[in-house]
Amino acid sequence: MLYAVVARCPVFAGKLKSLDAAKTKTVPGVRDVFAIDPVGQGAFTAGGVAVLADNSWAAIQGRKALQITWDEGPAASESSASLRQQFLDHAAKPGKVVRHDGDADAALNSSVKRVEALYEFPFAAHATMEPMNCTVHIRPDGAEAWIPTQAPQWAQGVIAGVSKLPPESVVVHTTLMGGGFGRRYQADFVMEAAQVAKVCGKPVMVFWTREDDMQHDFYRPASYHHFTGALDAKGQLAAWKHFQTSTSIEAMWSPKGEENPEKSEFATAAFIPYQTPNYR
Repeated sequence: MLYAVVARCPVFAGKLKSLDAAKTKTVPGVRDVFAIDPVGQGAFTAGGVAVLADNSWAAIQGRKALQITWDEGPAASESSASLRQQFLDHAAKPGKVVRHDGDADAALNSSVKRVEALYEFPFAAHATMEPMNCTVHIRPDGAEAWIPTQAPQWAQGVIAGVSKLPPESVVVHTTLMGGGFGRRYQADFVMEAAQVAKVCGKPVMVFWTREDDMQHDFYRPASYHHFTGALDAKGQLAAWKHFQTSTSIEAMWSPKGEENPEKSEFATAAFIPYQTPNYR
């Protein structure tokens, strides 16, 4: 079995511009270096440069020796500060109303007590205890894979697509996993392993370091929330108003996902465990 790691652009949606692998190929144990293409809908991989080696250490050291120039693309200037500013800009505008009971504004203006609070959440990685990995062997007559996955049928389909084999010729062994948390309900790490396995023709484990895992995860969305609440003379909840803006989960799965936020990232905000006649 061989081992491989992938060098990915540090900026999302960035692309490989140039590659010099001369130093990498002198690292003991390194077998090959080659580019793999990014894949969009269906896998959402970054693409990059695969370093194939006899063992994990050689693969990692070989990747460190790569001389790569990336085309970082339009997202190169994005930052936490610029994203937060987008949230603030959105908060200053009317948003899509996904629930409107009673008259929250009137209740807030006439309330005995009014409370306001702002909450901000950054992107959060799943940080599974076991970093991502996938082992694939593609042969002319079939393929076999050993994957700590939450979506074995999806993984099977990805490998079948890359290998051009019928799905029934792809055997997926679903292994125990060191934490999933939804991260392993993705196909990016399977796609990369299938791409590498197709080139090398031998069983290969494509593994992620902890740094890879933190930098190239599918993150919990960043979000900004403005809450306003009101109590009546009896101390009961008279009104609840919640403004939310966030990056979109649904937009990743569907081109029109941003049109219906109440079905995804805003769904839980439309239902609260409190009773109030005025909710917006």
